[in-house]
Formats: sequence, C-alpha cells, structure tokens
Amino acid sequence: MFSSFSSAGGQAQSVGRSDSHERDCEVVAKVISGDINWTPQSKLCKDDKIHPVRGRKVEIFCYSHGKLLYLTDSTVSEHCLPLSQRRFENCTLKNGYTCVTPKGPGEDENIPTLITPYGVVILNTNPILSWSATPEATSYMVQIEGKGVNWSVEVKATQLPYPKDQPAMESGNVYNVNVIANRGDEPIAASASILLIVPTDKAQEIATTINRLQSLNQFQDELAIDVDSVYETENLVNESILVLKARAKAGSKNPTIYRLLGDRYLEAYLPSAAISAYATATKLARKENNADELVKAEAGAKIADQSQKRRERARGG
Repeated sequence: MFSSFSSAGGQAQSVGRSDSHERDCEVVAKVISGDINWTPQSKLCKDDKIHPVRGRKVEIFCYSHGKLLYLTDSTVSEHCLPLSQRRFENCTLKNGYTCVTPKGPGEDENIPTLITPYGVVILNTNPILSWSATPEATSYMVQIEGKGVNWSVEVKATQLPYPKDQPAMESGNVYNVNVIANRGDEPIAASASILLIVPTDKAQEIATTINRLQSLNQFQDELAIDVDSVYETENLVNESILVLKARAKAGSKNPTIYRLLGDRYLEAYLPSAAISAYATATKLARKENNADELVKAEAGAKIADQSQKRRERARGG
C-alpha cells in the first residue's frame, strides 16, 4: 500500500508562497493543482480562498478529512476544519475514549496483551502478531477466529508472522484474537482482542489517495505526514506508525515526524514508546526553534508520562 520511503530526503518539492513555516496560522489543506494563485503544494489556512483555472476545479488535500477534494471558488474553511477542531473517534489515552481492547502491556503485566498490529482497524489481512511477555511462560497459544479463519498455533517467542498455510483474514470482517500463556501444559494467563479489516472499497479509496500524494514529488517527510493524515482519519494506527517509524529509521530530523509518532503510540496505548518519540520531537523542535511543534510535543509527553506512572502505580512499581 505504501512503500516509497527511502533513507534520503526525497525529491525536491515545489514550494508555494504559503509554506507552513512562513505563515502564522494553522494549516488545514494543501493545493495539489488547478489554482490560479496558489502553486502546487502550497499550504492553505482556513481563511484562504481558492480560485480555479477557468473550466477546472482546484484539487486540494484536506488534512482533517485525509482526502482529496475538488473545489470551485470558496474559502478553504468551508470544506476543511483545522485539525484542532477535528472530532477524533479513535480510542486513545490522549482523548479519553475507551478502546474495545487496549494494546501493549496493561495494568496487569502478567497478561500476554496483543501489541501488533497496533490499534484495532488494519489493512493487512495477514499481519505479524506480537504481544507482551508473561513471566514464567514457556510457550504461547495464538488463536484467530472469524469469517473463513479458525486456527491456533503454539510458539515459544512473543511474535508470530501470520502462518502462510492458513487462510488470510478477509476485508470488511472482524476477527477475535486470543493469546494464551502456558507454563508447561498449564495455561496461566490469557488476553482477548479483536481486529477489524478495512472493507475492500475503503481500502481502494485509501490507496487512490496515497498514490496521488506519492505522485507529487514531495520530500519524504512531507509525504509521510500527508499519508499519516490519510490513515489517521480511518483509525489506521498500525499503518500510521509503520510509515512514521520508517522515516525515523531513515534518520529524519523533522520534529513533526516524531511528535506524530508519539501521538500514534498514545493511540496504541504504548505510553513508554510515546515518551521516547516525544523526547526526540522536543529536542529537534528546540534545535530549529519550532515553537508550535515544541508545545505539541511537550503536551503529549506530559500525557504519556502520566499514563506510564499510573501503570507503574497499578503494578506496585
């Protein structure tokens, strides 16, 4: 679905007169093509107006929707809300929603809680599964059950690539995932989670949007930030984390990459990983005097730290 990241900075991008670092406003969209005044890849604020070339519509990418829109003369705010006003539906530590099943080690560290895929909604029909270790466990039984799928595999490790000899999960369906920790022949702890596979038509819509963004010849960090917006609006935490981690691994120096990674780790109920990502974001934001990202990273770090401390207290640590 998304594989164009490299260790380099990517190709040179066209810079419009509305580069986000030069504008004292919250960017809500990006021009793709078709405007008389705004060059391709110009960043738009909510009060900006678009003016299409005669007989055409302006193609923009709306961050709050994570979608491409085709518009006639209008103000951008009529179509794209600022991200700060977006109603997040994800279940996260950050916004207080309750997940069907949190990911990552919970208050009871003895339970083998599913970690990856991150989140609940995923695109991959045969993902790598991983879970937190249970003390004294000698093996784990992994079970997946749902439409067209019903299998169980015993492993010694805390990770299992989806078995090649088993049918893949099907788009648009919900699957139950159980992980049982065993000591010898005796089960000692277990967890139950669910995975929801994105329907085929929605997956195709997502792919079309990402393919269009990939065609713009942007810097790789900028592309990753755009793609994160696409995934975030569809609650695809797993895909967002994979994209952002790829940029971090490639050596990105963009604080936004690490701040977004921290945000996504919060959504995946992994405060420890979020703390690390926010620390890097904070360091980079200070280095480049990026006040906006610094405020966001410090706020996220505070939430992640509070969550981590609550878990430690609950465990008696």
